[in-house]
Amino acid sequence: MRTRLGRKPARVRPMGSVYVRMAAAMAVVVAVAALAYLSWTQAENSANVESKVLTEARTLAIEMQAVWDYVDDAQTRINTNSDGTYDFKGVYCSVAGKGIAKRFTRNAEGYTIRYVRRDPRSGTDVPDPFEEAALERFAAGTATEHYRMDTVEGEPVFRYVSLLRVEHNCLDCHGEPAGSIDRTGYLREGMAYGDVAGAVSITIPIAAYEAEAQEGLEHSVAFFCLLAIAIVAVLFWMLHRLVSVPLESANEQLRSESKQKSDFLAVMSHELRTPLASIISFADLWERMPQQRSAEERRLVDEIKQNSAVLLNMVNNSIDVARLDAGRFELTFEEVDLTDVVGAVFASADPIAKSRGVALTKSVDASVPLIWSDWEAVRKVLLNLVGNAVKFTPAGGSVSVAVAPGERPGWVVMEVRDTGCGIDPADQESVFRKFSQAPACDGGDHQAAGGSGLGLFVVRSLAEQLGGSVELESALGEGCRFTVSLPVEGPATAGSDAKREEEVRGEDPSCR
Repeated sequence: MRTRLGRKPARVRPMGSVYVRMAAAMAVVVAVAALAYLSWTQAENSANVESKVLTEARTLAIEMQAVWDYVDDAQTRINTNSDGTYDFKGVYCSVAGKGIAKRFTRNAEGYTIRYVRRDPRSGTDVPDPFEEAALERFAAGTATEHYRMDTVEGEPVFRYVSLLRVEHNCLDCHGEPAGSIDRTGYLREGMAYGDVAGAVSITIPIAAYEAEAQEGLEHSVAFFCLLAIAIVAVLFWMLHRLVSVPLESANEQLRSESKQKSDFLAVMSHELRTPLASIISFADLWERMPQQRSAEERRLVDEIKQNSAVLLNMVNNSIDVARLDAGRFELTFEEVDLTDVVGAVFASADPIAKSRGVALTKSVDASVPLIWSDWEAVRKVLLNLVGNAVKFTPAGGSVSVAVAPGERPGWVVMEVRDTGCGIDPADQESVFRKFSQAPACDGGDHQAAGGSGLGLFVVRSLAEQLGGSVELESALGEGCRFTVSLPVEGPATAGSDAKREEEVRGEDPSCR
């Protein structure tokens, strides 16, 4: 499995940026909520307008039906003289209802009330298509009222049609026998009690209702917006007072403590490095002295040198980590010959490899050019990789170092391969974190192989500062292969090349 480890560390966004993003998110939420509330309120207002105007239409229909019923009930008294003789005076329910409807329509602006029926005796009672549809439903027995929102002469109106049935007194003019002349001079229709006599048709203007609903909608939306603004303001105040201020204080304290720890670590590491370097130097002088030494003495001194070198590398890594954390790790760019770097690393690592029974080999391709980089940083990267490989490779194994031009033009790669126990894919990202190590080869304590857990963190950090990246390919029982890619022309070229490559793949480097 291969793990790409060339990502830049996540930037810590300032609180101002957080506030801006939060404000934008809240604005979107409020806008969406306002639109949803507006849609819901409009639907509710439309339903309320229809409900109100329907109630008014039903009330008017009941009143007109009451007029009709009253005149119908009073027919005998109206058409009977005081001496008890019948004298038809031309006043009957239809005439009375139409007269009242005409007066109401004349005095109520925009309102219309009229009576309609099929096969009307008067031209004023002819139904229009909407009223004809209502009469069809009444005749079929599927409804007793029919209504809808409509537009008449460009004005919004509510149209309502209510059923009128044949009463007993209606039969004198409209009952049996069909075709005979009734007392008003018209032909009887042969209707029976309960038949559809016709309908009351009412038209009500709704502009006033809609204006009232619109005004209510505007007030509701204004109240909603003011409430949302108040809630957002309170949330921001609580965020600032209860989260931001304590968080900034805690972060400042953490930064201070981290700086103190880094400074302490740097000072202590520096103080340790001086005596360790002295121990190694005295051991070298002891080996070069002309006196005869026994094999046991030389073995012990060699152990002192090797362990001191390991400890010195750990101290150097601690100092480098402290500088990296504090942002004070400075690079000095110059022309670097990777052959010299490999030679310097082998001078330090080969004695340790031999003492552990590990074969250490190197290969530098003749076509590898000089690169523009930091010599010491490149050496630290390669030394940590080789040191780790030797440490995790059992006796009888091998570690190889190969340097060659990269697959992409303008890049070189340094590959360190070992025959150790390998790293589980689940642990491959974590090994590049500070103070983290892969489990030991025997599955025991992860510190069994020794080390501080800082080496690979330094490798990745320095490789990124040099404009490069690190790849790890490994599996349990198959060893490890670390590949460091470095730009020939330095970090600036690396950044532009990486950006061009990401654009080709359709990636946005700022999203990493």
